[in-house]
Amino acid sequence: MGLSNTTGGQGMIVADASVVTFLFLEGELSGIARELYTIDPEWVTPPILNHEMLNILAAVGSAEGNVQGMEELWREARGVLGSRQQIPDPQRSLRLAIELGISGYQAQYLALADQLKLPLLTTDALLLELLPKKTFRPEIYLEARRSGRPV
Repeated sequence: MGLSNTTGGQGMIVADASVVTFLFLEGELSGIARELYTIDPEWVTPPILNHEMLNILAAVGSAEGNVQGMEELWREARGVLGSRQQIPDPQRSLRLAIELGISGYQAQYLALADQLKLPLLTTDALLLELLPKKTFRPEIYLEARRSGRPV
């Protein structure tokens, strides 16, 4: 795919697998994800993203019978995002998971965004419903960034 962020802003966000996937696989949010990456090129993720991306690429690769293509996407994703991974506070993740009734996976993204005081971009309906001031749908966040409105 050849992502490049030589133009764009200085923004930093936390993005979960539901958003990151569209940087590398074609889908309904690919254009939005790529524009977001151009505007805010510093995407931070917890290491759990590796497991989720492997699972997504394995499912797509299996359905398409495309091992080599998925291996290339995996290398590209690791090249783009691997050095930006940060470990969220495990106790904070556990507390959020229990208090909010969400999965440990979801809680790690949320804990990292909270820890870094960054917005979390997600398509996860539960997170969007539970935490509307901390989580953003990619298209809503993009519109705010385009217009210069605070998010």
